[in-house]
Amino acid sequence: MTATPLRTYDYGDPTPLDMATELRMAAETLAETATADIHDDSDMIRSAVALRMRLRSLAAAVEAQRGGQ
Repeated sequence: MTATPLRTYDYGDPTPLDMATELRMAAETLAETATADIHDDSDMIRSAVALRMRLRSLAAAVEAQRGGQ
């Protein structure tokens, strides 16, 4: 089986919401993924994808707030 990196499915830059909303959503995603079973491949894949998507959006919100520097 050939490994497929998560970034393969990064389609362009995310369009972030405001910082407060992104932080709230990041906290929600952390809470949702905290119960994932580390011995369940499906749980780990879902968690990795959810966390990557939310982190990309949060990072974009930080960059937008900083003026895109």
